[in-house]
Amino acid sequence: MDHLSQEIWKGDDLRSLLRRMLQNGARLPQGQRIRGFQDLMERLRGAKERQLQQYNLTSMFDEIQERLEHVLETERQGIESRLDQMRGGSPPPQAAPAGQEKHDGVDGPMRDLFERMAQQHLEQLDNLPPDVGGRMSGLRDYDFLDPQARQQFQELLAMLQQQVLQNYFQGLQQGIQSLTPEGLQQIQQMVRDLNQLFQQRLQGQTPDIQEFMKKWGQFFPQGIETFDDLAEYLQRQMAQMESLLNSMPAEMRRQLEETLEALLRDHRLQVDLMQLAANLDQLFPNRRRRQQFSLAGDEPITLQEALKLMGDLNSLEALERQVREAMRFNDASRLDSDELGRVLGDEGRRLAEQLKQLTQMLEEAGFIRRKGDDWELTPLAIRKIGERALKEIFSKIGMRSVGDHTMEQRGMGIEPLEETKLYEFGDPLHLDTLKTVQNAVLRQGPGTPVHLRPEDFEVIRTTTLTQCSTVIALDMSYSMIGAGYFQAGQRVSLALDTLIRTKFPKDKIFVTAFSYFVLPLKPSMLLDSYWVEYGGGTNFQEVLRQARQMLAGEWGTRQIILVTDAQPTTHNGWRGDMDWWGRGRRAGVIEETLREVARCTKEHITINTFMLGRSPDLLDFVRIITKMNRGRAFLVTPERLGEYVLLDYVRMRNSVIR
Repeated sequence: MDHLSQEIWKGDDLRSLLRRMLQNGARLPQGQRIRGFQDLMERLRGAKERQLQQYNLTSMFDEIQERLEHVLETERQGIESRLDQMRGGSPPPQAAPAGQEKHDGVDGPMRDLFERMAQQHLEQLDNLPPDVGGRMSGLRDYDFLDPQARQQFQELLAMLQQQVLQNYFQGLQQGIQSLTPEGLQQIQQMVRDLNQLFQQRLQGQTPDIQEFMKKWGQFFPQGIETFDDLAEYLQRQMAQMESLLNSMPAEMRRQLEETLEALLRDHRLQVDLMQLAANLDQLFPNRRRRQQFSLAGDEPITLQEALKLMGDLNSLEALERQVREAMRFNDASRLDSDELGRVLGDEGRRLAEQLKQLTQMLEEAGFIRRKGDDWELTPLAIRKIGERALKEIFSKIGMRSVGDHTMEQRGMGIEPLEETKLYEFGDPLHLDTLKTVQNAVLRQGPGTPVHLRPEDFEVIRTTTLTQCSTVIALDMSYSMIGAGYFQAGQRVSLALDTLIRTKFPKDKIFVTAFSYFVLPLKPSMLLDSYWVEYGGGTNFQEVLRQARQMLAGEWGTRQIILVTDAQPTTHNGWRGDMDWWGRGRRAGVIEETLREVARCTKEHITINTFMLGRSPDLLDFVRIITKMNRGRAFLVTPERLGEYVLLDYVRMRNSVIR
C-alpha cells in the first residue's frame, strides 16, 4: 500500500497502477521485487518453445513401422519354415513338440494346397502398402499362418488401442489392463452412456452425472462432480488428437487416420467416438478445435508421447489465454495455480500465488474493493494516500506538527479537551471530580472525610474553535491538464481534504472542478480522471456562484481557493454571438465574473487565488479580484502548490486556546 500511495500521489490512477503492477511487476520501497503477468507469460512461452524445438513428429511412426516389419518378417519366416517342413526339410524346433515324432515331409495334394496358400499369403504381404496406416489396415484382414507373428501383431494392436483410448479416458490403464474384445465392448458401452448424457443435455434435461460416475468413474480422473466438469475434461482430451492431426503433414495425417480406423473399427467404437465428438461440437459450438503446432526438433517421439505432448501444448496455450484474460481484467484470481504448477513446476505455482496475493491482501486489508470487473480504492485507502501526501508536503515545509496553531491562549471556551488544569478565578466550573478529590487526598493525606478547598479544584480545559469552511475550485481547462497543473491540483485537494478530516474535523471542505461547467467532486474522484471534460471555455462566474451557494449555510471563516492558470473566457450569459477573442466578449466575461466576486465579498467569503500561469492578463485580473475581495494571491509552481495551499490554510486556521 505504501508503494501504491507513492505512485498514485505522483499522478497515477488505481486502474492503471494495478494493471502495470500485475502486468510488469514492481520494485517495492523495501527492495522486494514483485513479478507480474509478463514474467508468467514469458515462462509459458519459453516452456512451449522448448517443447516445439525438442521433438520431431515425422519420427512418430518409426517404432510402429519397426514392429510391423518384425511381424512381417516373423510371418514370412514362419511360412518358409512350414514349407520346408512339408517339403522334407528340418522343421523349426517349435514344430516338433516333445513326445511327437518328426516327419520327413508331406506328399501329395496336402503339400500342393499349402504351397498355394503360402504363396497367396506371401503375395498378400508383398502387396501391403509401405506406410503404417495401410499396413495396419491390411494386417487386420490378414489370416496369419504363423502363431508367433499373429501374437506379435495382436500385442501391437492392443498397445496402440490402449494408447489411443487412453487419450480419451485417462483411467483406462487402471480400468482395463488388457484390451480384450470384452474390454472393448465395455468401453463402447461407456461411450454410448456418455452420448446419452449429452443427448439429455441437448434436449434441455439434467443428466444424472452421479449415476454415470458411479458406474464408469474408473475411466475418469478425480474431481469430476458435474456434467460441465465431465464435458470440459472430454473437450481437453479430444483436443489432443485433434491437435496432433492438425500439426501433421497431409500424408502423415492420412496414415494416422487409417491407423485409427484400423484400431477402432471393432464393435463400432469408432462410430460412437465420432458421435461423442459431434455432441461436443453441438453443445459447445465455440470450443477450440483447430490448434496447430509446428515442431522443429530432432528428438524422436512415439504416438503416446506425441498425444501427451499435444495435451501439454494445449495446456500451455490455454494458460496463455488465461493469463491474457487475467491481464485484461486486472484479476489474478482467474489464474489456475495448480495447472500452472503442473506445467511450469513449483516456481510457476509460486508466481501465480504471489500475483493472487497482491490484490487479495489489499482487499483483505480494506484498501481496495471490487467494482464490476475492476477495482476501486476504499475510503481507508484514500485516507492513507492523503496522509502520505500530507507527510510529504509538510516534510518539505519543515513544520514540527501538522496541528501547530499560530495563536495560543488559555481561558474560557466551549469545546472540552482531553486535558485538565487547576482552577483559576473566572474559569467555568467544569470540575473533573476524580482529579479534584485526588488533589485533596494528596494534600491532607489518607482518611475521611475528605475536605475540599478551592486550590484542589481541577477543571477540564475547553477551547473556542473558529470553524472554517473551504471550497477548492480546480480549473480543468485544456492548458491546465496539458501542463500537468490540474493533476497537481487534484493531489493538493486530496491532501487538504485529509488534513481537515484528521486535524480539523469541525471544518468543512468542498471540492469542485470547472471548465465551461462546474462538477462537484468526492474525495475518491480526486484519484481518478475518468470524469475530466475540458473545452468550451473557463467559467469563473459559475464556479464562484456555486461555491458561494455551498458556503451559504456555513458559519465562521469561509473561503474559496481558486487554482487556475488563466483568466476566465466565458460566463453564464454569453450566447456565442460575438467573436471568440472579441473585445466586447472579453469585457463582458470580466464584468460578469467581477460581479460574482462582489457578491462573495458582500457575504464575507474570502477568495484566495493560486496562480500556476504567469500571463499578464491573469496577473492583472487577479490583482483586481484581490483588491475587491481582500483575499490573497500566490504565484506558484505545480511542485510547490501543495506547500503554499496547506501552509496558508494552517496559518489562517487559528485555534484560540485559553
